[in-house]
Amino acid sequence: MFGKERQAKLTRMPQIARILAVLALIALLAAPAGAQELKPLPELSPGFDLAGYATQTETVKRDYASLPNIAFEVSLPKTWVERAALGQDFGELTRFDGPAAGVDPRPYFSFKRLQVNRENSAKNEIIAYMLKSGYVLRGLKEIDDRNVEALYVLQDTMGASYGVRAMARIQGPSLLLAEYALPLEQWNDLHDQQTFATRSFKFTKDSDEPIEKRIERKYYKSLSFFYPASWIFEGETAIADNQVVLTLANPSDLGNKGGEIRLGLYSVRSLTALDADPKAYPLDVPALLKDVTARKKAAGFDVGEPIEHRTPDLGIPTKFATMEIYGLRERKTEYDTLEKGPITQELWLVVFQTDEVTPRTIILELTTPARTQDIYLWSVNTRAFEIILKSIQ
Repeated sequence: MFGKERQAKLTRMPQIARILAVLALIALLAAPAGAQELKPLPELSPGFDLAGYATQTETVKRDYASLPNIAFEVSLPKTWVERAALGQDFGELTRFDGPAAGVDPRPYFSFKRLQVNRENSAKNEIIAYMLKSGYVLRGLKEIDDRNVEALYVLQDTMGASYGVRAMARIQGPSLLLAEYALPLEQWNDLHDQQTFATRSFKFTKDSDEPIEKRIERKYYKSLSFFYPASWIFEGETAIADNQVVLTLANPSDLGNKGGEIRLGLYSVRSLTALDADPKAYPLDVPALLKDVTARKKAAGFDVGEPIEHRTPDLGIPTKFATMEIYGLRERKTEYDTLEKGPITQELWLVVFQTDEVTPRTIILELTTPARTQDIYLWSVNTRAFEIILKSIQ
């Protein structure tokens, strides 16, 4: 995974490596949920003496009186020494240091609890954590929305570089992070011991507590969905008896609008009177979609060809469903021009029709800062969008 030449380059951590790390993380965030790792996470070498090494380890079990739903176990070498616990509820809760190979740096195992303020997936949260910390990603495997494994390179405050194998879990409003850090100078000799330890690691307690509370929103008997409590419901606009638009906004950490979700609900029948109103209403879906583009142009954006096509994850049967993602560029002039600015916003657009006797047509839009502009805000916005989409009834 890390050759000697590569180790030397990563140890120095030049600026170009930081830039490449950011580009790699952005590319990974562009992949649909469930996409696999950049590189396969290391497996045990065929010649590794698994049984012999196991006799040199012991199973460490830890739980915390003030954190009743958090506990783990892991097999570490018997020669490793635990640092005195600080008794804190956030940050590093437990740390074991390996023996020094003559001088520092030495390998270590660290278990951390980090605050998660907004609804997010484990994959996106760990990527945001690595970007903020300046780590270089080497491999990532998404197990599910709450669990992920990663391999990355970090540099400590003393300038030492480590290859880190990590197991992360979103549990309630927390990111639980177990890291086995190995000095790059020792990688070739000790990476099997790292793989052994991470394979043995287990979260031994769990909780179904969500990161955020979810609020249910209804429109008569025609619509219901859930959204994260940190989002603001801005209101609903009934365009006609058979058309309504509901709008949500993400206030973001800076207090300004960091994202917007619009849900348009349409039918050929009344949405409020349902079967009591026999009147049939005209419905022009292509015209409604043209209106989406027109509103973006009126806001000063050029809408190009889709940059992604995805299959929407829905919780109800549909007659058809499409999902496309567009890059939005700020218009340089009010006239058409060949000169294009960078993509600063993204438009996520889902259109589907329910499989019912009187079908409902739903157009769901997300406008968010582009992933290249603000990865964390992008991930929070897209996560809320996915929650709403999946919960629509």
